[in-house]
Amino acid sequence: MTHTLKLGTRGSPLALVQTNLVKTALTTALPELGGRIEVVTFDTKGDALRDASIDDIGGRGVFTDELDEAVLNGTVDAAVHSVKDLPMALRKGTLFASMLEREDPREAFVSPVHASLAEVPAGGLFGSASIRRAALLKALRPDARFALLRGNVGERVAALPTLNLDGTILAVAGLKRLGLTRHIREILEPDTLMPDPGQGVIGIIARHNDLATRRIFARIDHLPTTQAVIAERALLAGTAAHAVCGALATITDGLLTLRAVAADETGVIRARDEISGPPTEAAMLGARLAQSIVHKILRERVA
Repeated sequence: MTHTLKLGTRGSPLALVQTNLVKTALTTALPELGGRIEVVTFDTKGDALRDASIDDIGGRGVFTDELDEAVLNGTVDAAVHSVKDLPMALRKGTLFASMLEREDPREAFVSPVHASLAEVPAGGLFGSASIRRAALLKALRPDARFALLRGNVGERVAALPTLNLDGTILAVAGLKRLGLTRHIREILEPDTLMPDPGQGVIGIIARHNDLATRRIFARIDHLPTTQAVIAERALLAGTAAHAVCGALATITDGLLTLRAVAADETGVIRARDEISGPPTEAAMLGARLAQSIVHKILRERVA
């Protein structure tokens, strides 16, 4: 490729940091790209509409649709995303060109006043715009109350005392990338609060037929991360119509283990399950675990 490589991104502080991580990875792998990468920022529906929850304004895709349309029409060569923001069905004609190595996928409890989640008094008020976080947090704390909290990561942290909130749940990865780890009061392990599928992963979307761009991004793909995300997204695709799910896949000693938790929106855990197998069978493992979880949910409903 001899022309400038155009990367599309949201204009939020976290999105720009993540795009710079992609640029650094590219120029490290391909020094000849130095000076030939242009960043193009976009406003998305999710950025513009802040007075409703993510699910109320369209769910997954509200932060990504405009970028992926720009990829399809050739305005940019590729788009940089937080994988957890992407809808299950990618735009026709696009695909994942690569994923960077995953940052810490765990969730963090952030509070202006409480040292841990356990110290929040009964009836504590939490800020959230995520149905998954609210449901899984309510499973831990049935007494919890929720208020809408939107905005970029820094804005949400800053708003907690202003809105008299006891705390919120944010991704450790975003706080790390923004240099905001000082606000973390407690890191919640996946067995306590399972993260969103794809959490902590930066993914690059390109046109299916743009082989030159795909070859460039293949140089920075972290295969274990890609395989883990494939499993998590397959699980999510199979369970989305039945429950709110958190999931995390890890690869150790050549074995992929996918763990998942399914809950209803009221915070009742409907199923916990896991599966292990070869990373090369990530999609099948995710689909099989989804079938197992849905079977448990449906069996419980019949009973």
